[in-house]
Amino acid sequence: MNETIIEFDSKKRLKLIVFGIVFTVATLTFAYYIFFVAQRIDITFGTLMFMMGCLGCYGLVSGTRSMFDKDRTGLILNADGIHFKGTPLGKAIGLIKWTAVQSVSEGVAHRVPFVSLKLRNPEDHIQNLSSQLQQFVVSNGIAVTADQLSVDFNELKNLITDYHQRYRQ
Repeated sequence: MNETIIEFDSKKRLKLIVFGIVFTVATLTFAYYIFFVAQRIDITFGTLMFMMGCLGCYGLVSGTRSMFDKDRTGLILNADGIHFKGTPLGKAIGLIKWTAVQSVSEGVAHRVPFVSLKLRNPEDHIQNLSSQLQQFVVSNGIAVTADQLSVDFNELKNLITDYHQRYRQ
């Protein structure tokens, strides 16, 4: 149990891309209706739908890029620490040593379960983050989810807990 590498799940990422396609088509259809079909043009709602369509396109492009990325590693657990690449926050912080993790707990946000890593001295890891993200990490810790990984949540929680108990000294 020296190192465990968990890759991203292509099926879960494909679902996100399909959702992005549906979201983009729906919002751009509403924008088209508001600007070209409706009797009265409402600039506010039309602009909002157009902007949401652009956001959907951005999500679609970034999701497609991540789908074909050569680095499929989503989570690395080893004797040194944990490195979660599933969120921009996890990528920015990088490797977190087990000695820096104060506690491991679980929580639920928006019906998505996650493992929270509370840090002993979060200031050591968050210098290059924005002030809002720094406050978030100080108060909540680092969230690790299984929503893009090729393992289920219970297995993820057990792996992180086992590694933390074994290597925290």
